Amino acid sequence: MTSSDRSPWHVPAVLALFAITAVLVLACGCTQQTAKTTDTTSGVSITKPDDTHISVAFVGAPGMDGLLELEITVTDSNGKSRTQSIGSRLHTTPIQVHSTQTFTGSYGGRNHVFITAYFTDGSQRTIIDQDI
Repeated sequence: MTSSDRSPWHVPAVLALFAITAVLVLACGCTQQTAKTTDTTSGVSITKPDDTHISVAFVGAPGMDGLLELEITVTDSNGKSRTQSIGSRLHTTPIQVHSTQTFTGSYGGRNHVFITAYFTDGSQRTIIDQDI
């Protein structure tokens, strides 16, 4: 097929098909509610399956063997904060991998998650400070 054999509508039709496909892909993505963030250095997974729940799970990471507590504060888009923990810094047993804490509330829009980790050696550090 030479260039003179092509229809003058070939290129615009392909571009139109591409544009329609792109719009459909973006529209499908907009309806998906799940937002998930896994920080491989902290070993924490944050999931927002819908506008009323945020789940935080300890998925494990190197150097996190002595983790006693994850203190989690979630601030919703209206500025209301709730704090819950996985484990306890007062105990001597480290947190088990796949331990989860779920927050229920009004989490439509942008929410902020702040997590402090407490360890068996008495140290503590901020491991998550991000919006979801």
